[in-house]
Amino acid sequence: MSDKPRLLCVDDEPDLLSGLTLNLRKRFAVTTAESGGEALALFDAAGDISPFDVVLSDMRMPEMNGAELLTTLRLRYPDMPRLLLSGQSDLDSALAAINDAKVFRFLTKPCPPETIIESLDEALEQARLRTVERDLLDHTLKGTVSLLTDVLGLVSAGAYSRTMRLKDIVRGLCFALDRPVPWDLDLATMLSQIGVVVLPPGHDDEQVGDIDHRHAELACELLSNVPRMETVVDMIGRQLDPGPCCTGHDPADWSSEDLSREILRVAVLFDRLVANGQTRAEAHKTLKTGGTPPPAFLLDALSRVRPSTETMVEVAATVDQLAAGMELTGDLWLANGSKLARAGTTLTSALIGRIRAFADSVGVTEPVHVLAPSSAATMVARR
Repeated sequence: MSDKPRLLCVDDEPDLLSGLTLNLRKRFAVTTAESGGEALALFDAAGDISPFDVVLSDMRMPEMNGAELLTTLRLRYPDMPRLLLSGQSDLDSALAAINDAKVFRFLTKPCPPETIIESLDEALEQARLRTVERDLLDHTLKGTVSLLTDVLGLVSAGAYSRTMRLKDIVRGLCFALDRPVPWDLDLATMLSQIGVVVLPPGHDDEQVGDIDHRHAELACELLSNVPRMETVVDMIGRQLDPGPCCTGHDPADWSSEDLSREILRVAVLFDRLVANGQTRAEAHKTLKTGGTPPPAFLLDALSRVRPSTETMVEVAATVDQLAAGMELTGDLWLANGSKLARAGTTLTSALIGRIRAFADSVGVTEPVHVLAPSSAATMVARR
């Protein structure tokens, strides 16, 4: 298989396609199509993964013009760069179509081969950088955040449990609003309680009041020097602001950042009310009738968020059977009489690793009584 970038050239003039192939074949693996329909058929045959790395299309073609083709491809393969070739007579329509097709660049005819190659190379490099950035966000950064969350579980079981509840509420709200969870909102949710790690020991993790604002401030201080985290830090710092940051009555009236910030704020306030003893219905009413209630569309979404329906079952497990997500129903003791973790602690991978290390060195009192999802409890019972 060739390691050249895969290029699709689309034009209804066979002679132009031959010229493009001749000039570009040393740099690219060139495939040609003489119409938008023929080009789409190539993609249809390949399935969900694009068979090409970049597409170069002429603007003026019968049945489907280049802008229409590239707009269709943008919806199916948003990360694949698209370039448009346009004659001077098509310039106005090409410019009008750029917003819909989101083309990387449009080139006017006649265009020297060197310019086309340079533009294609730049488009591919931009796509590569987007892929690297996504990999950084999806793997490196989120993996680091997951590690920090596990550390939070070691320092404060209550703050970790609260983080997991907020994660469920935020995802439920986004689902109810028919929108994906933006990466920065996801990270802000997972890091929203991280400031607890630098608070003095002994604080009640569910205490409300000044302590809430203090841990939010400390979280912002901890994260302020991390590159590309400005919106995350802003969401965390404003998670307890007294009112909405926008007055729009429709989600479309809100910027993505403002809506994400408000989703996190509502999740934090709602969870705090429930943690302090209100039912979910009572907490919803409190938010609705408060001095500065959230927007109606978000309250409606909140009313449709439901907690996990999987049944939790109490089981007696060995140290080897412990799994992340289980919750201790009693204090966990070392063989020497020291308490390792208190009842109510949600087990994380890091905490389980710590328990197993103590089991090997000092010894841990077994069995360990935990709440586990019914599916996991069945597996424990079988062992």
